[in-house]
Amino acid sequence: MKTTSIFITLAGIAILITCLIYFRPALNVVDSDPMTINPKGGMTSEWPLFIGILTTFVGVIFFFISTNDKTAKK
Repeated sequence: MKTTSIFITLAGIAILITCLIYFRPALNVVDSDPMTINPKGGMTSEWPLFIGILTTFVGVIFFFISTNDKTAKK
């Protein structure tokens, strides 16, 4: 479980870095739409960034759970 959690965390970090480099936010004060502009100029959603944050969080939680030696009492 430790190696799987490390891979999940690294995948989440890779998604975060890719999204932060590839996508840039559309700055429009009037329209508060959660969209970004890709390098080709098209509007895309920010879901990949949220998925990267969620994947990193899940990987870190799994790592801390797998390193904890406490067991539940029966």
